[in-house]
Amino acid sequence: MATTVTIVPHTHWDREWHQPFQVFRARLVHLLDELLPLLEADARYAHFLLDGQTAVIDDYLEMRPEHAARLEALAAQGRVAIGPWAIQMDEYMVSGETIVRDLQAGLRRAEAFGGVMEVGYLPDMFGHIAQMPQLFSLFDFEHAVVWRGVPSQVQHTAFWWEAPDGSRVRAEYLCGSYSNGRDLANDAAQLVARASGYEAELGAAMLAGAGLLLMNGTDHQMPQPWLGELVEAANAKQSDYEFVVASLRSYLDAQPSQGLDSVRGELRSGARSNVLMGVASNRVDIHQLCAQAERSIERLAEPMSALFAPKARYPHAFLDTAWDLLITNSAHDSSCACSNDEVVDAVQVRYQEARALGRVCTEDALGELRTTIDTTPGAVIVANPTAHARDAVITFDVPGAGPVHLRDHTGTPRPTQVVARHEGEAYRAEASGDDVLWLLDMIRGPEFAGVSIARYTVTDAPDGALEVTFESIQPGDAPTDLQELRDQLAEHAHGTRAVRLRRLHAPSHTVAVDAGTVPGLGWTSLTLADGPGPEGRVHATDFTLDNGQLHVAVNPHDGTLTLTTPDGVVVAGADRLVDGGDGGDTYNYSPPARDAVIDTPIRVHVARSEAGPVRGRLIVSRTYAWPVAAIGNERSCSERDARTVEIEVRSTVELRAHERFVRIRTEFTNPCRDHRLRMHVPLPAPVTHSNAECAFTVVERGLTTEGGPNEVGLPTWVSRRFVDASNGDIGIAVLHDGLLEYELVNDGSELALTLMRAVGYLSRSEMVLRPNPAGPLMPLVGAQMQRPMVCEYALYPHAGTWVDADCYAAADAFTVPLPHTTAEPMAAPARAAHGHALAVTGAEVSSLRRTEGGAIEVRVYNPRPTDTTLTMQRAGNPARGEIVNLRGRVLGSFDGTVALRGGEIMTIRLAD
Repeated sequence: MATTVTIVPHTHWDREWHQPFQVFRARLVHLLDELLPLLEADARYAHFLLDGQTAVIDDYLEMRPEHAARLEALAAQGRVAIGPWAIQMDEYMVSGETIVRDLQAGLRRAEAFGGVMEVGYLPDMFGHIAQMPQLFSLFDFEHAVVWRGVPSQVQHTAFWWEAPDGSRVRAEYLCGSYSNGRDLANDAAQLVARASGYEAELGAAMLAGAGLLLMNGTDHQMPQPWLGELVEAANAKQSDYEFVVASLRSYLDAQPSQGLDSVRGELRSGARSNVLMGVASNRVDIHQLCAQAERSIERLAEPMSALFAPKARYPHAFLDTAWDLLITNSAHDSSCACSNDEVVDAVQVRYQEARALGRVCTEDALGELRTTIDTTPGAVIVANPTAHARDAVITFDVPGAGPVHLRDHTGTPRPTQVVARHEGEAYRAEASGDDVLWLLDMIRGPEFAGVSIARYTVTDAPDGALEVTFESIQPGDAPTDLQELRDQLAEHAHGTRAVRLRRLHAPSHTVAVDAGTVPGLGWTSLTLADGPGPEGRVHATDFTLDNGQLHVAVNPHDGTLTLTTPDGVVVAGADRLVDGGDGGDTYNYSPPARDAVIDTPIRVHVARSEAGPVRGRLIVSRTYAWPVAAIGNERSCSERDARTVEIEVRSTVELRAHERFVRIRTEFTNPCRDHRLRMHVPLPAPVTHSNAECAFTVVERGLTTEGGPNEVGLPTWVSRRFVDASNGDIGIAVLHDGLLEYELVNDGSELALTLMRAVGYLSRSEMVLRPNPAGPLMPLVGAQMQRPMVCEYALYPHAGTWVDADCYAAADAFTVPLPHTTAEPMAAPARAAHGHALAVTGAEVSSLRRTEGGAIEVRVYNPRPTDTTLTMQRAGNPARGEIVNLRGRVLGSFDGTVALRGGEIMTIRLAD
């Protein structure tokens, strides 16, 4: 019987990479301008795969809108496969929620064309997350297609891929990559030889009864118009193979599913193809921006708007625009920042725009909340958009010169710390003659110099000038119209008398307040009272911080920290900074052939900046001598330069009331090139594995990883917001904001968090740890990171495991701020002074939003290996609704309580 050889014509289309988007789009337009008439004219050229992403369609139709009907017709005929993704993203560089929204957006667009490809197509991602099989199952997919990351234990061209909850899909492994059938010569004999050679290459890896799959395409490849004729000629020439041009789905449906290996969890092996793990630490500014933008939408704007904004004013358009920006940036060359400088600049702008949209929506929702609380006008309203109850420390300005404190909703005084005092003259301007006219331009309505004015006085100054003193508006004041004053001053516009304008800022304080507990997905209120507040729990000396939950001591000789918990967990030498050479590129770290490592400062200075009682801060300044660069070219790197430059690294070490972790903000301006800076934490006990948050789960990893001939197996792993290293009895978690890369070093006795990699090439060709190029050998400027750097992370020593330490709650407390505002009067307050809109227990919340239909949709997951019970309540009653899959298909009813398997993801739409 002849072996069926399925040829899938396709192109792998990077929207932006070593060239900017518009350059690649011009090539895309040429490609589709050739493809459409080819498909319409030649039925033998039966199918084309548009890289599994609808972005290809949209980018083309922006330039060729008149061809939409042609594409729709071809899709309806099954001649073109569209989607399922909106964009081919990287699974580790973006959040799990971004992955879900990407696939949902792609399916909506593809279904509108009538040609959606119901296959989890993952041709070029740099490894695959553990929960992807479950996500595919929740999208009703049966098949996945992968290339990178498949471990050596897989012995065939297909395997069962299992998620942490046990759900699975059949995964087709693209042996030889998504380009294994590229550049087919227009010669029937050569096509037969190509099939025979590939069959021999597979050998025992080919399943009994399976066919051969040739992916006829590669990066930005144009269609080969002779393919249909070539297949016809090859079939006529011999009988060993039956060649067909067909869809990927039709091939997969015909393949056997018996006798397959099973792989559970993430695919991060470099045994057969490199996974380019260094993308998690190049251009760390982009990863930090990604974390901020995703948080701005997922953790703040959506839940705040769903819970506190009226249904009719939910900002669908603003949030949809933000998600379009996040999804566009999720493309693997974009989110991985392994692109040229121009592309990375565009990525940065899109993240900044998404972040700004999230901020606007959050502020609008907060503005709605402030008018609905039953409290005193001017009271401080604190919202909590996370599901975990939070012991809040908030900072804001309060009026007055004397001591003040705040009281919670029960009237109990809260510890209040003065951070700064503000008083006296805030602005002064003076002019005479014609120049008085420009002073008048600063007076508009009730504002002077952009600030609302409560009152003003006009006096004759001792030096003969006409002096106007303004008082800035304060809470409780009404603004004053300044038009009459403006007319009066205009009379002096052409005189000789000087006019002097002074704006006084009423005395005020910036205070930090221990606000007490704010309910999850809820709010609390605080009122201002005269006099000092009660003693707080935070105490700082010149070299120590203590809040009763954690004791922090700074070593004055090297600037490292010793952390001690009340239950006896001790971590000494934490926050040691280690700088080494980096002879790699944007894809991979690789040390110079001869490295020089600097881990000891030449000077240390420690100063206390805040003493408590709500927040303590120490400023640790360390000066290092770092080599200015490394010696090398686009091929490799030999050694670090002997010349050095002194760098001051300034770390603000902060301990807040109630928090069991210490916050660290490390800042420096980097003038050096070709180096990697990591923060090291000795572990309280040696470990054999780490546990890191990834999309919808926590992944356990060992001390090593599988490499191969194309890439050394370097165990620099990715975490989303935290990584924990525990032996089961004691451990330490590192919480972080966009610092994705970590490694367990020194045989599991120390954890290293990468703060920065500075490199000068998109790709190099002959590095120590990767012997071949991963892209063009293009020099870069931006990837050297020669700019001010800010890195934020926290150290959390604890007893037990990450589950015992509740690392998810700690990560929320560290990364998600608590929005706050002042209350406004309302005739009929709708909410008590303290409460919650929705209570969720037993699971983590990934998403809380309103759908287009107006329903509140909550996506939850159980990251623990053991089963749990999810409970939701509204106003003390069970929250009821429907359980739906990720395509909206109803799976069952929800009556407020449901069992969740270990690792399970669930989406619930609540009834109004």
